[in-house]
Amino acid sequence: MKRFLIYTVLTASLIVSASAQDAFYSIFSFNGFTPKVSFNDRSTALQHSLFPKLYDTRSVRTDMRWLADNDSLLTAFWQNKGDSVLHILRELSGIEWYESEFDIYLVRFYPTLGASDPCIIPMGGMGDGTSFEVAPDGNRLILNLLFQLSRRMLAQAVQPEDSVVLGIAYHPLMQPGPYRQDNLAMLLAITAAHSVMGYDSTMDAWASAFWKYHTPGRKILEKYLYNQWILSPDRPLADWIASESYSSPLVRLTRPPKPVRPGFGAKQQPLVDGLPFKGELGFSVKFDESDRMVVNQIDVNRLAFANGLREGDRLHRVDGRRAKSHRELVERLLAGLDAGGTLLEIVRDGKTETLLMQPLKPLDETDYYYLDAYDDYDIDTTGTAPDPDEDEQ
Repeated sequence: MKRFLIYTVLTASLIVSASAQDAFYSIFSFNGFTPKVSFNDRSTALQHSLFPKLYDTRSVRTDMRWLADNDSLLTAFWQNKGDSVLHILRELSGIEWYESEFDIYLVRFYPTLGASDPCIIPMGGMGDGTSFEVAPDGNRLILNLLFQLSRRMLAQAVQPEDSVVLGIAYHPLMQPGPYRQDNLAMLLAITAAHSVMGYDSTMDAWASAFWKYHTPGRKILEKYLYNQWILSPDRPLADWIASESYSSPLVRLTRPPKPVRPGFGAKQQPLVDGLPFKGELGFSVKFDESDRMVVNQIDVNRLAFANGLREGDRLHRVDGRRAKSHRELVERLLAGLDAGGTLLEIVRDGKTETLLMQPLKPLDETDYYYLDAYDDYDIDTTGTAPDPDEDEQ
């Protein structure tokens, strides 16, 4: 493995910009191990296994030939900068590569943006086998490659087969999901992209309509991470994670919704008078003297309560925009949930707070989020609730 020295030429504006991720270093020394990585665009079995019904009437070999004709940009990028990418991810993450080799599988169709283990990059489209969205191309495609590799890089914090389990693996922000681990991976990907693609190309890709739609956590990334967590070899991502308090506003804001197990607790009501039997959110509002919406009824079994909304909260903005009616409010919340999540600004006890409204996952047998826990500890996602594990002062 050759050693590389990458010199990042910084403009004066980037040097003085606190938000520019590459403003705090200029040379990578690259002294660590990196794995051997190969591109595989010939895995017909993998492509067929992803969409078996599709290939009842379609030739998988034809799609693999399409790949061979359309993967030149990505393969050329990797031939020129692949080793540098692996080194930069190691330097900026502060995590070692523990695996000796792996393949990056290129497929024409995949259900989502891709996967990190095995590393899979869709080149043609993303969908369910009946309809497909066009996959990213150009610099947007390279950013996706860096994103999937960054996700894999973070997974290196847990390698039990090699007796490797880093302390940061237990940090709440390392939990899977678009608002936690995926945001960390995207921060790492964007920072690495500044060096291998250039600042302008990276930000053009990040600002594209494609990535705006496919990164539900981007508002949190841009507000809490990108302008604050400046990654460098001297202070890599692992250090930032380790120093982030378990009770920080970022951790509290991004807590997964806490659903209440139906039928538990004497205070729980199966129905709330005035609320419809169906409906995902489960709350109603009234207007106060200032013509602001106030939550006057809420169903503890449904999404709004699980995400931290409470009776008496005054509702201000959804993703930074004020809703003028209950219908408009609900429409915006549901549209945000369809895209993965949305930020709801409220006023509670005279203080402005932000709730992250996320879709609910079904409870399984290991989930024990009870109503009593909410009452005792006021668990929510606003970033202001007391930590139940902390001693009272």
